[in-house]
Amino acid sequence: MRRAFSLVALVIGAAGLTGCQYGAYFFRDTHRPVQALDIQRDPYVRSDCLVVLMPGMLDLPDQYLEHGFIEDAMRRPGRCDFVAVDAHFAYYREGSLRRAVGEDIIVAAQARGYESIWIVGISMGGLGALLVAEEYAQVIDGIVLLAPFLGDEALVRSIEEAGGLEAWDAPEGMDRYDEDEFDDELWGWLQGYATEPSARPPLYIGVGTEDRLRPGVGLLAQVLPDERSGEAEGGHNWATWRVLWRRLLASPPWDPAAGVPRIDR
Repeated sequence: MRRAFSLVALVIGAAGLTGCQYGAYFFRDTHRPVQALDIQRDPYVRSDCLVVLMPGMLDLPDQYLEHGFIEDAMRRPGRCDFVAVDAHFAYYREGSLRRAVGEDIIVAAQARGYESIWIVGISMGGLGALLVAEEYAQVIDGIVLLAPFLGDEALVRSIEEAGGLEAWDAPEGMDRYDEDEFDDELWGWLQGYATEPSARPPLYIGVGTEDRLRPGVGLLAQVLPDERSGEAEGGHNWATWRVLWRRLLASPPWDPAAGVPRIDR
């Protein structure tokens, strides 16, 4: 539980908010199946590709619509449908996020006939996207993270002091479902992007130049190809994330016919 509440403090701090403003959010119920907003590119024909959108702290799934992310995607030629998942903080707090999203969204999408599944996460949703992708690495075709929360600041510093992700001595025997140690185990999995990247789903990551979460993002970006990481002017907010999103949509990584995808410019 300790790490879960450090997530609250860090993400709210990065956004410049006060926790008391949104007290009711933290008492929301978890539902099974997890609730989600489906957006089909063609309302009469299901695509063979699905992009799963994970919301940030304090956000609802329809904010991907309100902030223009779906509009931007639909203006581009493409073949993917979208689903925005109501994966709020309570799923993280009780340790059910991986199971709820994995079973109710990812496995269900496969059963519906989707052949390619990408997962996109913003802020806290970036953490959630990684937790799900780690568990379903053989199913997830790629990951996009915008200003993701990647764990305790002290852990990020310890990896930096060790000489970076490839040189870091990842702890062994970590329990991925231990709420107090999830980030240690997660960084152990992320180390695979430095040591064996072909065994991991392609990952794209972006962050604002003034974002408090930038150190962790930069640490992970160091082991990715240049075109798969980028920065945009701004802080921890939707305006910054939309700039990064639009860059990626110029050649969406989930559309092989679109050319080489980039988020660095």
